[in-house]
Amino acid sequence: MDKLRILYIASEIDPFLEISDVASFIRKLPQYMQERGMEIRILVPRFGVINERKNRLHEVVRLSGINISVGDDEKPLIIKVASIPSAKLQVYFLDNEDYFQRKSVFTNKNGEFHDDNDERAIFFCKGALETVKKLGWSPDVVHC
Repeated sequence: MDKLRILYIASEIDPFLEISDVASFIRKLPQYMQERGMEIRILVPRFGVINERKNRLHEVVRLSGINISVGDDEKPLIIKVASIPSAKLQVYFLDNEDYFQRKSVFTNKNGEFHDDNDERAIFFCKGALETVKKLGWSPDVVHC
């Protein structure tokens, strides 16, 4: 029997970004499932608060280069990857200069939501679908 393929899509994951308890959950559950023989992929946005150098993110050139339409605009999708060594898990980070480079996640320094959070979410969701297609990998389960 083939391995069950599970795709995790989340906005945060420990140790890269921890906003809530979800980060810990999204860190532990995929590892648990992988240790039980399942094939795992994890996709998260590459928010600007995630330190690329410290976390050893690097671009996956073969996956990058897709343009994602958001309204009337086309925005380039850049895919980066990093590993969680203790878990032997790879995490794919979906990036775009306009949406994810700011040094905040959902709100500005005054605690106000960014005006383009809706566009950022659309970009991330569409980017996740395109990334899975580009990976040539069909999940049996999508966990969002």
